[in-house]
Amino acid sequence: MSILRNFSVFVAVCMTLSMSPVWGGEYRLAFVDTTRAISGCQASKQAAEIIQKKIDAMRKEASVAETEIKRLKEDLEKRKSVMSPEAHAELAAQVRQKYTDFQRLMEDNQVALDQDSGHWTKRITAELRAVIEEIGKEKNFTAIFGKGQVIYSDPGIDITELVLQRLNNRTKNWF
Repeated sequence: MSILRNFSVFVAVCMTLSMSPVWGGEYRLAFVDTTRAISGCQASKQAAEIIQKKIDAMRKEASVAETEIKRLKEDLEKRKSVMSPEAHAELAAQVRQKYTDFQRLMEDNQVALDQDSGHWTKRITAELRAVIEEIGKEKNFTAIFGKGQVIYSDPGIDITELVLQRLNNRTKNWF
C-alpha cells in the first residue's frame, strides 16, 4: 500500500512538472538513499560509539547493582532462621529498596540512552536534509526523492555518494 501511494505521489509530481508552463516540460530528478547516507556517515558511526560506551558503562553499573541485590537476598536467606522478625523485616525491606532502586536505575538509563540517540539522530538528519537541499540548488534539480520511494531509476541520478561526502565534511568536527 505504501509503495503504491509513494509511486502515485511520484507520478503526480512528474505529471504536474511536465505540464507546467513554468517548467516547460524540462526537469531534473535525483534520488538519495538516505539510509545508506546516514549509516555511512562518520558522525553516525562516532555517535554510535559514544552511545555504545555509555551502554557498556550502564551495563557495568547494572551488574554491580544486581550483584549487591543477589548478595543481600542470599544473606537474608542464610540468616533467616537466626534473625528476629524485626531484623528479618528490616533486611527484607533493604532488599526490596535495592531492587526498586535497580529498576529506577534501569529506567533512567533507558531514558538517557533514548535522549542521546534522539539527539544525534535529529542533528544528523537535519544536517543531511541541509546537504540534500544545498546539492539540489547547486545542481538545479527539480526534485530529489528518497530511494525508498523510487521504483526504478537510472543509476546516474543517484547522488547518495555526493551527499555522504558532504555530510562527512560538515560533521567531521562534531566529536
